Amino acid sequence: MTRFDPFGDPSLPVRLALAALVLAAAAATAGAFVADPETAAPSPVAYDDVVELGLSSETDALMAGSATIPRTQVFYSQLQYVVGYNGVESFAKALEDDRAERQFGYPVVAYVETFDDARPGTTERGLFDAELAGEWTPAPEAVYVVGSDARSPAGETVVPFRERAAAEAFTADHGGRVIDWGAVRDRSFDTDSAAAVRGMAPDRWTAADQRIAAADRRADRPVSVVVGEDAPTIGAALAAAPANTTVAVPPGTYEETLTVNESVTIAGEDARIRGDGNGSVITVRAPDVAITGVAVDGSGNETRDPDAARSGRDPEGGAWDTNIQLGYGHGDAGIRAIDAPGLFVDDVTIEASASGILLRDGSDAAVRDLRVNGTEEWQDGFMGITGMQSRVTVTDSEFAGGRDGIYLHRADDSVVRNSEFADNRYGVHLMYTSDALIADNAFRDELFGGVTVMTRPSGNAIVGNDVRNSSAGIQASGTRAYIGYNTLVGNELGFSTSSRGSLYERNVAANNELGARATTVVPSSRVVENDFVANADHAAAGAGALRVWADGGRGNYWEGANVGIHDPGERAYRPTSPVDGALHREVSLVAVRESPAVALLDRLRGTVPGARSGSIIDPAPATEPAASDRVAAALDPDAGPVHADWRARSGGGEGDRNATGTNAIGTNTNAPNATRRGAATSGVADV
Repeated sequence: MTRFDPFGDPSLPVRLALAALVLAAAAATAGAFVADPETAAPSPVAYDDVVELGLSSETDALMAGSATIPRTQVFYSQLQYVVGYNGVESFAKALEDDRAERQFGYPVVAYVETFDDARPGTTERGLFDAELAGEWTPAPEAVYVVGSDARSPAGETVVPFRERAAAEAFTADHGGRVIDWGAVRDRSFDTDSAAAVRGMAPDRWTAADQRIAAADRRADRPVSVVVGEDAPTIGAALAAAPANTTVAVPPGTYEETLTVNESVTIAGEDARIRGDGNGSVITVRAPDVAITGVAVDGSGNETRDPDAARSGRDPEGGAWDTNIQLGYGHGDAGIRAIDAPGLFVDDVTIEASASGILLRDGSDAAVRDLRVNGTEEWQDGFMGITGMQSRVTVTDSEFAGGRDGIYLHRADDSVVRNSEFADNRYGVHLMYTSDALIADNAFRDELFGGVTVMTRPSGNAIVGNDVRNSSAGIQASGTRAYIGYNTLVGNELGFSTSSRGSLYERNVAANNELGARATTVVPSSRVVENDFVANADHAAAGAGALRVWADGGRGNYWEGANVGIHDPGERAYRPTSPVDGALHREVSLVAVRESPAVALLDRLRGTVPGARSGSIIDPAPATEPAASDRVAAALDPDAGPVHADWRARSGGGEGDRNATGTNAIGTNTNAPNATRRGAATSGVADV
């Protein structure tokens, strides 16, 4: 049987019908950035007007001041947008992949940013730097320096010049060699990618183990003061305790507000520390403090300091970010840490009127077995953990109620794993935070979303999470993200492909109102080997080019895709097509799908730019789920959280070996608003 090729040459009747539609398509795109290959090449546009791909230039924490990424802008034959690539190597890699030509058409003209007169060099960190803006030069007319000591946060940087003399002057100072555009296209580049993030995710897990173990060792200090025996109050004990010792707190309720100014351990045994309802209960201002075995309540309910926020207004446009840091970082908390790196919080329960734990100014912290109970209405409370410019490592913890379970702002390299979230606004919410690992968590009844990443960071890994009965499962913006092995059940939306240059694989989307949504205007991510089962609608797409959700011969599993007269996997599937998208609900629609009229429309959608908008195609739909055991568990109302053994498969591969095991959370979360503590159930792990 001949396989339907949605990108092949249409037959003569189809070409005749296509010709009749070309004029209509051209009229629909009039005024946009569309190039006519028969006329002069279009001139470059202001870079602010392009749709950016490649490394995000907005990751300013990585770029560190005046560092620069050489840019490229490209006019494609069947795309109404000018595409801007951050990094010449990003565009070169796109040319290697025929998906770009399938989705956008061929590149009519490409301009690169050349730096002959920009006094280029490198920063102290080795990042490429230019004192002046570059000029736009047609890519084939430029020359390029490769192999120099200039880098970008993603790896090697190709530096373009108009004239060979300028390029050779750069190599004299920074090494490398000068090549032409053809050699650039033939070259392989050592750049970071979403696949690299997948490979690094297990290392981030190991790093979290090491941070927790190191914190545990630091907390094991000799007892110097026992409250009630050697000092009347915890405050008095802290004043008397030498550094690197332990203050022992026997059972009881201690109505105190504390400030910790020495590197000590506060070790409680059934002890409760209760504030007076004003400000924070415990304020930490020293490094390597440990707080273990206590319950905390009685903080104030100020979620931010409006005076601090007002003081940070920036007339140059940075007011929003500054106000978030100053406002969110200056509210009340059960435990507040200010310039206090090495904090360890272990076996602690916090009844939070505002934040449970507030970390500020580099107060990197390790948190284990924390329980934060927030307000019943999220508007009345704040975050379980607020991390402002402070890396956080969280494991085996619970967050119920309040605004966000964990909110991290410029907290790169953070890890949140093996934890439970319920009845929050967002479960985990990242802003300006890159290179994080969010893994093996369970989210239930989240009002806005389980995992939400905003402000376009890079390199985040979101793996093995189980999100159910929430507004959205996973919504991650940014670049070079890895979203894999998550189980998304009963949500309004399973996941969105909001992150650019990213990899979405081995996710199970079951029983959602919408399994997945394609949201970027210009697609640049890979969506492969995901399982879509029993969703009201499997997928939808916003405005933009055709999205090809497959990688070579690997597609996704779509319930309903393989009904009909064709052999399984032999016909492309369009989840955004009214007919294809309903096959899993109405199998009888297969008769409509096989009709000549629908076949003609399929051809047109693959060739006419105007007909591609808001559409998804999988040219190689899988015949069986990639993770059949996880799919079965997702559809089982009695199953607990489901977590894949993703660490064993970090290198990727063609198939899963499925096995039944014990889930990482070990709790039954089927009852609405259930308290998820300790009731063990069996789960499923695919390896």
